[in-house]
Amino acid sequence: MDRNKPKVLLVDDRPENLLALEAVLADRNYELAFANSGEEALKQVLQNDFAVILLDVQMPGLNGFETAKLIKGRKNSAHIPIIFITALSKANEHIKEGYLTGAVDYIFKPFNRTILKSKVDVFVHIFRKQKQLELERNKLAVQQMELKHQYNNLEKVIQDKTKELVLTNKTLQTTQERFQKIFQFSPNLKAIRSLHNGLYINVNQSWSELTGYNLEEINSLKGLEIISTENDVPLDLKGDLSNIKIKYVTKNKETRVGLLSTEKIVINDELCVLSVITDITERTKLEKEISRLDNLNLVGEMAAGIAHEIRNPMTTVIGFLQIAKNDIGTPISEEYLNLMLSELRRANGIITEFLTLAKDKASNKRIENLNSIIQLIFPLLQAEALMGNKEVQMVLGDIPNLSVDEKEMRQMILNLGLNGLEAMSHGGTLMIKTFLNEVDQIVLQIKDEGSGIKKEVLEKMGTPFFTTKENGTGLGMAICYSIASRNDAEISVETSNKGTSFFICFSQEKRLETLHT
Repeated sequence: MDRNKPKVLLVDDRPENLLALEAVLADRNYELAFANSGEEALKQVLQNDFAVILLDVQMPGLNGFETAKLIKGRKNSAHIPIIFITALSKANEHIKEGYLTGAVDYIFKPFNRTILKSKVDVFVHIFRKQKQLELERNKLAVQQMELKHQYNNLEKVIQDKTKELVLTNKTLQTTQERFQKIFQFSPNLKAIRSLHNGLYINVNQSWSELTGYNLEEINSLKGLEIISTENDVPLDLKGDLSNIKIKYVTKNKETRVGLLSTEKIVINDELCVLSVITDITERTKLEKEISRLDNLNLVGEMAAGIAHEIRNPMTTVIGFLQIAKNDIGTPISEEYLNLMLSELRRANGIITEFLTLAKDKASNKRIENLNSIIQLIFPLLQAEALMGNKEVQMVLGDIPNLSVDEKEMRQMILNLGLNGLEAMSHGGTLMIKTFLNEVDQIVLQIKDEGSGIKKEVLEKMGTPFFTTKENGTGLGMAICYSIASRNDAEISVETSNKGTSFFICFSQEKRLETLHT
């Protein structure tokens, strides 16, 4: 048993009764001990201190009344409260006998579980309080002995305390000097302001240099206006803040950006607030420049991708036109014309798919049911599956309507479905499932039984012009991600060697807004 936990003793000659009591009283805050007879209960009491004892009255050998008398007759256990549990008569004489033997309560079978648990909890709580009082009394006794010893050596104590006080004063002085140096020469903007009158008590060197105001000037302006960049509202510097992005205007009318943290402190019994601003103006400018360069780099990569994909069909067309030019008067064969038209259509298709990625593409959203859209395109996927000796299954749950672009939904489902069919060998099954997740968001799941997606491929999935297919354009998955974004959804992927699942999760907030308007 854990000596730090209160213990409750259950005494009953019937194991099934003990089991029932254990089921009611099982609790992490105290431990249960068990005894099958009065004699065994006495042994337990000799070895442990209990918060309360639940004692059955009718037992062979020592009955409950006799056991209670023996427990109460022993000095070290007389304080333990005893609750009699019995199925015997409720006659006053019987109850009176129980109280005379030292019981504090009587519970009759069948007992109320809640009442029994509550009563035991009360006695456990009282036991804990008594133990705490004993501990406090012991501590107090030790302290009294220590005080007596200190009193007998008062002169030495005063000398020691005086030396300690001198040392503390020196340490405090050193600490104050260090604080002043850290405060004044910190690269962050630091200021101490009184919460009583709103005046600045001190500002450091960085504050004055970056804002352009000294202490007198800042107080004449009644403080520097610090504005939150989140809602463009001036901040009240009376509470505790942590790394709030702000902007402030310097004396030279320059708007700078920083991260503000504040904390209340007491100086000379006066409540003040310490403000610390980490100026990130230059870092913000650098991040914007890096972002601009990243965008330019992305544009360059995408332009190179388009050029590469379109150059091939253009090369074919130019070649046949050059042949036709050299053979003036000879009509171009229908085979050559069809080939050139095919290549031009391919180039046009690449451009069309690329334009589908545009975020500002006009959307034709309407209230639709995702299950209905899936049922419309199911025959197309089923026909494609049959040609490869594969199967498509639908598991459509009960889901509410959504505000989506039907054509885009069809395109996304077809793209993911055809990719899933391509990834499987003969006999594989593609499953299309709709359901509500644990936060009531509509989820579309498209699961295949392929060999899974490699990690290096998964990391680049959705990047324009990245493809693992021999004749792919690398725009299919990028279009799916773009469609999901325009229709307030997110795509996540789970993959293993047993297959891949794409989860398209639609925003619950957007759905609720649509239903309420």
